[in-house]
Formats: sequence, C-alpha cells, structure tokens
Amino acid sequence: ATTTTTMALRRALNLQTFVRSASTISMSVMREGTRYAVEGKVGETLAKALSRHPALVTAVPVTSIVRGPDAHVLIPDEHLAKMPELEYLERTQLEDVGIDPGANSRLASQCMLTPELDGLVVSIAEMYPENPM
Repeated sequence: ATTTTTMALRRALNLQTFVRSASTISMSVMREGTRYAVEGKVGETLAKALSRHPALVTAVPVTSIVRGPDAHVLIPDEHLAKMPELEYLERTQLEDVGIDPGANSRLASQCMLTPELDGLVVSIAEMYPENPM
C-alpha cells in the first residue's frame, strides 16, 4: 500500500509541475549589465512580470494611468518573430516614451506573454523621464 501511495504522490507532483510549467515562462532580463531571471505568467504582460521582480521594479515606472507600469525593451529577432506586429497606436506610444526606438523595440506593456516566449531574453532600454502632466 505504501508503494502505491508513493507512486500516486509522485504522479501528482509530476502533474503539478507540468501544470505549473504550462502556465509560466522563464525569461532573462538584462538591465545595466546585469542579468536577472524572471518568471512570467502566460496571459500577462511583460511589464506586469517585470514589476514583480524586486530588482526590476524601478525599471518599470508607471507611465500612464491607462498602461500602468511600463518599460522600453529590446527583443531579439528570434522572439520578436513570435509576437504580433506593432499596430499604429502601439508604435506611436513607443515613440512617445522610448528613446531612439528601433525595429527590436517594444513597450513591455505591449508584450503579452505566451508559451512560445519561454526563454525570452530582453534588455531594458532607455525611456524619456515621466511626464508630470
């Protein structure tokens, strides 16, 4: 009976690990030369995941009431290809707050985390200071 109970417990733990891994992704975030391991929940924005990390919370200031915390991030081509194209409004918002945005630039609030982005590597880029208006 103990062996059966032990085997059932192991199966349950393996299932729990599978469910957890299906609903979270791992990311590496570079900020000022330091790499941070960040875990994000599938379906949330990158900004939300960054704002939970104690060393990165200051990298995602609240930029507007609508978007909440945000950051200008740079995403490598391999992961950018797995994301939707920027729409006009998103590009305009990026140009308003990001310093010298390029082809690999996004706002963290525009990046919805999906299972395909597991292993994502991002670098936090410069943003204009918060507008006091």
